[in-house]
Amino acid sequence: MKTGKVTAQGADDRKLIAEAKMGDKSAFEGLVRMYSKYVYTTAFFILRDPHEAEDVSQEVFVKVYLSIGGFRGLSSFKTWIRKLTVNTCIDKLRLRSKLKDRKVSLDRITEDYEVVFTKFSQSLEKNFLRQEAVKEVLKIVVDMEESYRIPLILRDLQDYSYREIAELTGKPIGTVKTNIHRARKIIKEKLKTYI
Repeated sequence: MKTGKVTAQGADDRKLIAEAKMGDKSAFEGLVRMYSKYVYTTAFFILRDPHEAEDVSQEVFVKVYLSIGGFRGLSSFKTWIRKLTVNTCIDKLRLRSKLKDRKVSLDRITEDYEVVFTKFSQSLEKNFLRQEAVKEVLKIVVDMEESYRIPLILRDLQDYSYREIAELTGKPIGTVKTNIHRARKIIKEKLKTYI
């Protein structure tokens, strides 16, 4: 049943992409509707700022609009948009002179994003979280320092390999693995009451 759903999603993507390549604006708007929450959520976790996440979302979809004609389908559309989103976020982080300590409101996180968050929480070793702990995980991850938060998100939410994360962040693979391990340990320690 799950496989059929994924196949239907892929078929919808291909149809909308083909139509968007021919200049159909409603098809492009369909792609935006399908992926806007995914792009925003990814950007929010990496940047920890709802306004910057919105800016990145807009920038990503402008890039998609301008370059969709060159999309050859060698990877899935979701993989392509994931790379655009992560690379745009990394570029934005590089432009910051230093990471500012931000107080982040999680009010923007609604049930609409639960699918992405559930995937994230389930990917953390052995799905040790109960449903009520998901919001707590979000707070912990958003409050983590950048060196732990970004590799963890790229690995557990975005399914990047350690090598890809090392290339994106400019850190050695050993450092990436260590920081992901420490980030998971931080989450486990802070969630002991939910286990």
